Amino acid sequence: MNQTTLKESLMITGGVGLHSGQPTRVVFYPAEAGEGVVFHRLDQDVKIPATYQYAKSSPLCTTLQKDGVILQTVEHLLSVCSGMGIDNLLVELESEEVPILDGSGYEFFKRFSEVGLRELAAPKQGILVKKPVLYQKGDIEILATPSANPVFSFAIDFAHQQLGQQEYHFQFTEAKYAEEIVRAKTFCLERDVETLQAKGLIKGGSEENAIILGEDGQFKNMEVLTWLNEPNLHKILDQIGDFYLARNLRILGNVHSHKSGHSSHLEFIRLLMEDRQDAWELVEL
Repeated sequence: MNQTTLKESLMITGGVGLHSGQPTRVVFYPAEAGEGVVFHRLDQDVKIPATYQYAKSSPLCTTLQKDGVILQTVEHLLSVCSGMGIDNLLVELESEEVPILDGSGYEFFKRFSEVGLRELAAPKQGILVKKPVLYQKGDIEILATPSANPVFSFAIDFAHQQLGQQEYHFQFTEAKYAEEIVRAKTFCLERDVETLQAKGLIKGGSEENAIILGEDGQFKNMEVLTWLNEPNLHKILDQIGDFYLARNLRILGNVHSHKSGHSSHLEFIRLLMEDRQDAWELVEL
């Protein structure tokens, strides 16, 4: 199996940043083997590789930073790259945020599928987990163990009637990603909306691009749901994107997570890649 990129360039317009609320246009270009996923802030003329070395913790999203230039909300796009097996891609923007679009990864997936992928003359690699790796912080836990097939199991626990405690097991294949994960929208508790807006966040959020968990214990905008457990599925979508910061390689193992989020995903990847190099090896797929 070889690395891939897009067959040709494409542009997505009309989107806005989830947190900035600013109009955002993004252009995608094919890239050569070994280049990985790279973002280019045209307005600052800074290229930022989408790897954990350039990632930083930020509220409610995954942020990349280089030379004082930031790029926010990269997780949905990176999730689609991982889910479709796109190894190399140049992403150009003139703003600080990837567009939220419908709150899932579907628009990226749809446009990339229309263009198609091109195989490159270099083998595709993955990170094979050989020993258990455990990250714990309070009641947050991420455990990766060896497995013949990559699996994501995600448990959530929210004080909300429609969510509560639930867990979803996802065997990671490109076909299953397209069927079960890519359409899952982001979500927000209704009671948190004013607080987040007061902090200058979710200015581009709406009932069209986010599932609102109402104060009455119901979904406030149920018409935008694809699945009743969509928030749990979206947590997996986010995690797949955050984990692609590991050199834009898939992690091949059984990953079980409990109540984790963007910051803990990043801390786990740093633990795995830097402190637990004995627990994995690069393999050709």
